[in-house]
Parts: sequence; C-alpha cells; structure tokens
Amino acid sequence: MAPENKRIYTARKIAVLVLKLSVSAALFYLLISKIGTKTIIHNIKLSSPLSFISAVGVYMLAAFFSSLRWKLLIPQSMKTKRLFSMYMIGSFFNTCMPGTIGGDAVKAYYLSSELKKSQKSAVSGREASIAVASVFMDRYVGFSAMLVISMIAFPFGFRYLEGTPVKWFMPIVLAVFISGSIVVFKFRFGERLRFLFKVYEYFKIYSKKRDILFKAFLYSVFVQISGIFAVYMLSRGIALDIPFLSLLIFVPIIILISFIPVSISGIGLREGAFVIFLGTIGVSPDLSVTLSILWFLSVVVASLWGLFEYLRFKAVLGREVK
Repeated sequence: MAPENKRIYTARKIAVLVLKLSVSAALFYLLISKIGTKTIIHNIKLSSPLSFISAVGVYMLAAFFSSLRWKLLIPQSMKTKRLFSMYMIGSFFNTCMPGTIGGDAVKAYYLSSELKKSQKSAVSGREASIAVASVFMDRYVGFSAMLVISMIAFPFGFRYLEGTPVKWFMPIVLAVFISGSIVVFKFRFGERLRFLFKVYEYFKIYSKKRDILFKAFLYSVFVQISGIFAVYMLSRGIALDIPFLSLLIFVPIIILISFIPVSISGIGLREGAFVIFLGTIGVSPDLSVTLSILWFLSVVVASLWGLFEYLRFKAVLGREVK
C-alpha cells in the first residue's frame, strides 16, 4: 500500500472509531442521565456476586464448546486447548479492543499460522482460505442456531413482543439470512476471485459432511442457550423475576441490535434495547440498564482470559498482531 493511501486508510479508521465512540457515549449518557449514575452503581452493589461469577463461568464454558464446534470445522487435526486459546484471544479483541482489530481476524490469522507450521498439513497452500472459511462457518452455524432457537420460541412468546416496533424482526432476519445463504452458497457470489474460489472449495467439502455440520449445530444450540441462561442468572442476581421464555425472545434481538456497527461493542445500543424490551414486561429502566451492564461486564471479565492467552502464546501461535 502506497504511503499516501496508507495515511488515508489510517485516517478513515480513526474517524470511524471516533464516530463509534461518540455514538456509544451519547446513547449511554442519554440513558444514564435519566436514571442516575448513583442508582446504577447502587443496583450493581446489591447484585449477587455468585450470579455474576456463575455468568462468567457459563461464558467460559460456552467458549469451550464453541472451540469444540470450531474444531469440527477445520479439516486438519488441531488440539482443543490451542483452539480454545485462539477463541478466547478473539473474544478479548472483540470485547475489550474494539476498533483495533476484529477478533475473527485474529483467530483466522493465528489459525493460518498454526496450519502453516504443521509439517504434515492436509491443507498445504490453502491455510489462509481454510482459516477464513472455518471462522466464517463457525459464525454461520452459531447464527443459524440462534435463529432456530428464536423462531421455535417465537409463537410461544409472541405476546412479549406485542406493543414493540420489532415484533416481526426475527422472521424478517430469518428471511434475509436464508436469501443471503442462497446467494453465497448456491450462486457462489465472487467465486471467480482466486481467494474466494479456495473458500468455496472448503464450503463444497463441508456441505457433504452433514453429520459434522449437525454436531456443530448441536454445539451451537448449547452455546446460544448458555448465553441466554447467563442473562437469566444475572437477572435473578438483582432480584428480577423475568420469565426465561421472554429472554429466549428478547436476547437474540438485543444481540442483533448490538451488532449494528455504529457503536463500540454495542455499548448504548444494548442498554437501550434492554430498556425497551424488558419495559414491556414491567422491568424498570434502571434495573434493565443494570442487567445490561452486568451482562457486558461478565463477558469482559471472562474475555480477560484471552489477554492472558495472547501474552502467553503469541510467540507460539505466531508473531504479535499489530
């Protein structure tokens, strides 16, 4: 990349980061100013430490099962411990260092480096494409499980969405997801590009391994339900009696809203979504925001394990990501 283009690219990244920080700060300030910082801090102090520790443990367990799922999607024998390290490193970058480099990119880079180091690699010459494709498929299967869980719960919990502006949100997302999948897998969009051609070769191989995909899907169901259960435990920790079915409906929507790339780690968007959705079942704004913050903090605490793994294994997994 030419020096001038590099400067422009860097300036754009900084501008986007500043914009996201501004959006998160504005949204968060808007919520907190109406509720009061002291109220939120008071609620957090009264929350059960056991429920918070349990939520952190559930996230770690879910990350381990996510690593098992990822292992299934890599056509090369890999140690689960090593993949778990990479997964937690990716989680740390996604949660604690947004805007620097994406966690999925870190995972793909380290996996590619690990595959290249293997003397008997079954994917020689295709390490980068295999790494990217496996990370994508890992995300894809996980997202599929979230949609399935949401749609199974949808007819039973539709009453929780009545009165909200997004009551048909998940069915619309499902329709878009299916349409996008057809474009990617059936029409093989962008296949003529050399790198994408290799990625599609990976998809072709795994499309025939339905037993592996089904097992990966089952892991994903466990991971998604674990995440929702963590929110449920945190809600009990602040004395909220929220029906688990309502969380099966709300949490997937909140996760998708927090993915909208206009804020840092979904801060502001997530809290606002909690206030809107939990408000429909009578939860006060201060407790809704408290629950959102506790959930985010539990993920941050769990993700700090990824920092430890990064510092410990960066020499083994590959050169330091800059």
